[in-house]
Amino acid sequence: MWNDVDLRKLFLAQTPLVDVRAPIEFEAGKIPFSINLPILNNEERVQVGTTYKNQGQAAAVLLGQQLVSGINKDERVNQWIKFIQQNPEAQVFCFRGGMRSKISCEWITENGFPRTPIVGGYKRMRNFFLSLLNEGPLPKIFRLGGLTGCGKTELLLKLKKHIDLEGLANHRGSAFGFMGQQPTQITFENQLAFKILQLPERVMLEDESSAIGNVVIPVRFFEEMKRAPLVMLELPLEDRIVNIFNSYVLRNDSIFFTNALQAISKRLGGLKTNDLLNKVKIAYEYGMNLREHREWISILLCDYYDKFYQKSLEKQKNLILFRGSREEILQWAVDFQ
Repeated sequence: MWNDVDLRKLFLAQTPLVDVRAPIEFEAGKIPFSINLPILNNEERVQVGTTYKNQGQAAAVLLGQQLVSGINKDERVNQWIKFIQQNPEAQVFCFRGGMRSKISCEWITENGFPRTPIVGGYKRMRNFFLSLLNEGPLPKIFRLGGLTGCGKTELLLKLKKHIDLEGLANHRGSAFGFMGQQPTQITFENQLAFKILQLPERVMLEDESSAIGNVVIPVRFFEEMKRAPLVMLELPLEDRIVNIFNSYVLRNDSIFFTNALQAISKRLGGLKTNDLLNKVKIAYEYGMNLREHREWISILLCDYYDKFYQKSLEKQKNLILFRGSREEILQWAVDFQ
């Protein structure tokens, strides 16, 4: 018996999902609201897959039952049961809705929690998200622009109808934007598609380039972004310097900035890069005082980020819908929300 759920309703309800694929599959592409509680670990999956290829399904199923038996089986079933007890509406899936999720659901049902696997499994859900990105209706997009350090992300998060692309990408979208491990491209796309499903009419997002760290905004969505109206957040240079100091300098050491500056050295130029590297080194030697860091932050903003953003903005000035401070944009956004 199979569970042919309406995926749109499933995701809009933020239904908890049990992904019984192997960890390596889960890491390659995650579905929103899913937890990985595998029936086979990575090594077991390889063994079963090899047996299936060489000896057929019956032999592969037999090997799987031998590998996952006794205490090993009890531990995995208990994990599923515990999650379902905490999330009674939870659904179960594997890659194609095949043997792994079928057997998992049989074991779960035997323990008093009737479950049937989602038809088509991960592959069907992935195709659902791809269809939203490639063919489905997109919301009316508004971009929140502004010079580096003006606090766009903080303002964006104040708005109800927003998509935080940098949050989805786990990266702040610049050479200094490293926030830790990024999701895979597939996981990023799945998360973005869910946000589009959740916000079908209009949405605000930050003005981004096509790549955010190592992930790339899907082409169709990015093309729509480039045509979207711009709302420009304005903030004095001194306040932007303070924001950069608080958001980056206080949270990172000099090595972080050395690596980031070297990454943009071709665009900065050798002399300016070396000058900034020296200023960063000296500033950190004096400590974590804004006074010591103000000069190099100002140079980086004015001679690098502002320069390139203003050049890009000149080509889009006809798209500017509104300009203002944080408070003015929040007031303007009352109607938007």
